[in-house]
Amino acid sequence: MPIEPPSDASHRYHLRVWHAATSTEECGEFERRCEQLLDRQERIGADRFRRTTTRNQHVVGRAMARRLLGDRRVAPQQIRFGVGRHGKPQVETPVEAMAPFNIAHTDGLVLCGVADPPVDLVGVDVESIHRRTSTELAQRYFAAPEVQFLQRQPIDRQQYFFLRIWTLKEAFIKAIGTGLYTPLSDFAFEQIDSDRPTIRFLAPGLDQGKAWSFVCCSPREGFVASAAVGADTSISAVAVDWQPFETLLGGD
Repeated sequence: MPIEPPSDASHRYHLRVWHAATSTEECGEFERRCEQLLDRQERIGADRFRRTTTRNQHVVGRAMARRLLGDRRVAPQQIRFGVGRHGKPQVETPVEAMAPFNIAHTDGLVLCGVADPPVDLVGVDVESIHRRTSTELAQRYFAAPEVQFLQRQPIDRQQYFFLRIWTLKEAFIKAIGTGLYTPLSDFAFEQIDSDRPTIRFLAPGLDQGKAWSFVCCSPREGFVASAAVGADTSISAVAVDWQPFETLLGGD
């Protein structure tokens, strides 16, 4: 889908987030097909994972990135990855495959987000709704306004909103490439009950001079996911497509 031309000083951006289910117990046919898209070193590296579920997540995530970044212009195995500051993966070669991307995984599901230019920064995160949460974790890691928001929610909804906040925070720090070097209490999300929350920076410089937009989704039953998009110009809207990767791989 092409980016719509700006009608004024703002732009509309497009982010594709693909999701794929992974086996938690064995390497299945889908994982074996994904492994064929990896280069030799990645396959060797995958065999170092002791847990099958972790190996499957790694294989599927890398296969998704290679297939999506190549987008039929570049053979997946030709893409060479490097790491930026704090270890964020990035494409080193070829130029045709260079685009902002990010991978996230949890037991049973993997995401890969790829943005069209002129987006500069992308982050995605996903969690199972069955992940354990607690008030103590929120008080330890979240900003005060977020803790107050959680405390106002019905007991049976607090776990869901905890995970929504957590994935939003993870998506943002993955987008800026700092990971947990950035304290999660240095920024707070507002309008958390909306599918498009907003961010408030509580520490200077965290925005990195970008305009930010966030989108929340349940890509598959039992999972909570968030995406972060940063660009140099103001963002009027972000068109986000959440699509199953199995259909794309099956079409090869």
